Amino acid sequence: MNNSFELKKRYGTCSKDCYGSCVFIGEWNDQAPEKKLIIAKPLKEHPFTRGFFCPKLNNREKMLYHSQRIKNPLIRTGVKGKNSFTSVSLEEALNLISTQLTTIKEKYKPSSIIAAYYAGNSGLISMYSSFRFFRKLGATITSEGTCNEAGCFALERMFGNYSTTNPFQIANPNNRLIVVWGSNLADRNNHAYFLVKKAIRNGSKLIVVNPVRTKLAECADLVLQPFPGTDFLIAKYVLNKLVNSGTYDQNFLSQHVNNYTNLVDKVEKIDEDKIFHLTGLNSENLHEFLNLLIDNKQRTLFIAGFGPQKYFYGGRNLNSIALIQVFLGNFGYQGSGFLFSQSGFNRDFKGPIIDYITNSDQISQSRRIPLINLGSSLHSNQYKMLFVYNVNPVSSLPNQSILEKSLLREDLYTVVLDMFLNETTKFADIVIPVKFDLETDDLITPYFIPGISINQGGPCPYPECSSNYEFFQQLAGKIGWNDNSIFQETQEDIFKKCCGLLPKVIQEDLRTKGYYIPFDFNDVPFNNSIFPTSNGKIQIHQPDIEIFNQNLDILLQRKEDEFYLLSQAHKYFIHSQIGPLHEEYSSIFGTIFINPMDVKSLCLTPDQKVLVSNKYGEAKYILGENSDLKPGTALIYSGIPFAHTDYKNVNIFTPEMSEESGLSGAYFSTIVRITKI
Repeated sequence: MNNSFELKKRYGTCSKDCYGSCVFIGEWNDQAPEKKLIIAKPLKEHPFTRGFFCPKLNNREKMLYHSQRIKNPLIRTGVKGKNSFTSVSLEEALNLISTQLTTIKEKYKPSSIIAAYYAGNSGLISMYSSFRFFRKLGATITSEGTCNEAGCFALERMFGNYSTTNPFQIANPNNRLIVVWGSNLADRNNHAYFLVKKAIRNGSKLIVVNPVRTKLAECADLVLQPFPGTDFLIAKYVLNKLVNSGTYDQNFLSQHVNNYTNLVDKVEKIDEDKIFHLTGLNSENLHEFLNLLIDNKQRTLFIAGFGPQKYFYGGRNLNSIALIQVFLGNFGYQGSGFLFSQSGFNRDFKGPIIDYITNSDQISQSRRIPLINLGSSLHSNQYKMLFVYNVNPVSSLPNQSILEKSLLREDLYTVVLDMFLNETTKFADIVIPVKFDLETDDLITPYFIPGISINQGGPCPYPECSSNYEFFQQLAGKIGWNDNSIFQETQEDIFKKCCGLLPKVIQEDLRTKGYYIPFDFNDVPFNNSIFPTSNGKIQIHQPDIEIFNQNLDILLQRKEDEFYLLSQAHKYFIHSQIGPLHEEYSSIFGTIFINPMDVKSLCLTPDQKVLVSNKYGEAKYILGENSDLKPGTALIYSGIPFAHTDYKNVNIFTPEMSEESGLSGAYFSTIVRITKI
């Protein structure tokens, strides 16, 4: 008997909501009864992926065919709040959902139906194709998100883009100083971490600014560990010294920056003692920071993470960091600039693709509500049906108390599309099994690498699983939209059409390499210091100036027995995903970490059960020690990726009030008490 088989190779891209979006070659045995993906090999030729994955998804084929993967639709048999289901056929599930949808649409109105989505699968077709269905229906669709929207909004107002350079400039030979501010590269962005380590070997110095001492600090020439949310005070100190010493770039400001004189006036006088007290930093460290910046003008690169913009005033906080680079004139040179998100460089070719995927020319716009306000919106009772896909809201959204209470409503019919049972499926009436990203054709635009890459979908061995688009295409047929042209295409048709909308040079790169990147290693965007703003200049707006007003009370007020609460993702997880691959870390989500000095001052002991509380909620946790945390700061890992009830999600403590732009959450504007039980 001949057991040989021919492997088929397909380009793939990690579509998880992550910095890298690693590009790889998948080797498939299409004839295998189940385990069709044999292995995924990262592309060595890719200038960012560079032949290695992050540790989160080294073995993605194990997740693809995991024993816990949902392979058939599930219908609720128990009370909401528990994953209690029985299997049904996809046909039966579609009939039940279409009946509910039709009844609700006719009894109430189409806008009483909500579609809640985000970037759990960041494939463009996965995220946006369902708009065809919900816009035609007249339903309500969530908007904005939970991640970097506040920072992107703020930086675009300033620069006309979210970054002023590309990540390949990290290791440019001209660079002599890298400032990593509010980003844990080793755990969250290990490909950028690799480039930083390369730059250090080439002679660059490194400064790390972060409320948590990260692994990158081991390589740093200087570490600043301020209290959470005080970044703008560090910036104010630096700007004051630059202005009063005359070491700022007056020529750059006068030629390329609007409204800078008002900011100069604002930072000419500071209360240094107050800055030291509020930031928890000392004059020696801040003075060393200043001198390194001055000594490395035009050769300094800032890498800003998402942490500084996760406060009520997060966008302005991030802009204050960028203003240091503005006053030093560190733009237009190789190895300099400001790095945040690269998504802005993709807009020209991404826009037409999304327009086609959503069929925006043919379908009217729907009512929108912010995703972070989903709990309070559902609490109003005006919404009667909820579809959830590409997001795990009961893990990732703030103010969980009101969200969970709303999802328990008996008159709310909830449909969740997912690969695994999770915290959100506990509140579902029906769960629909979906395909893994590698089983669909799609396009991905990363947010830390400029450009676009592809998934060439391999076969799914589970016939009841469907992509997001395929599910809503079938549901459209059930409610009588069979003949509508927008539901006649296959996902492969949409994929091919989208590729055809791209410029020829991009099409060729996708066909031959699987990815397209618009920059080479030595390319410097905006090297003429003309920015994509209304007049080509950097814009300093009045809110960016007002954050430096010492009378502006925007800092959290912490009492001595309270803690600033940080809720960063764990090293082996991307928010609430990838639980099945790393179940050995499940218990860590039930631990609250504080500095050993704080454990002693509270008269507590490690591994003791404690009560954590604030005005939004309370829960029991195990107390853990972490010397990387600044005294007065606590950490609970965010995004429980497991479907269990042992631990409470950290977001029971976070406020639903958004960052002031209204575009994303203020997750770090949180204070808690820790008390003995």
